[in-house]
Amino acid sequence: MKGCFDILKFECESPEEYGFSKTYFFNSVKERIVFAENEKEAVKLRNRNVLVRVSGYPMSLELVRGFEEKNALFLLDFSEITKTGRGKRASVLKRMRNFARMCLKYKVPFAVASFAENEGEMRTAEELVHIGFLIGLNRGEGQGALSRLEKILG
Repeated sequence: MKGCFDILKFECESPEEYGFSKTYFFNSVKERIVFAENEKEAVKLRNRNVLVRVSGYPMSLELVRGFEEKNALFLLDFSEITKTGRGKRASVLKRMRNFARMCLKYKVPFAVASFAENEGEMRTAEELVHIGFLIGLNRGEGQGALSRLEKILG
């Protein structure tokens, strides 16, 4: 798929083979990705040009509305889905689905990434769109979330 991007924790030789226009190596872009432990920490980052991964994907209207028309983007980490067991995966899917639904409702953009650590964990762009189906995204929303990484990292 053209215009799709991913963040990996290893150097990928041929992103085109997986359907990506480009993949970003985590160590080279980690200053543009912030892992916020709570809502207050995340809200402080809304005017910076960064990707914000909020721990636990809280159901907070204040948090989501605080990011409306701001520079920062929320980041959904799909490795939490692909690397967890059944019981925990269901919980992560539920929290991520509710968070994504709230972002879509208030038109707050977000991005998704796989954070694959090796070739075996690598997913194609199409597979990531299908994982997006699990959290309630349609094909267009999934592709849009994959393409937004370039806005911050490109």
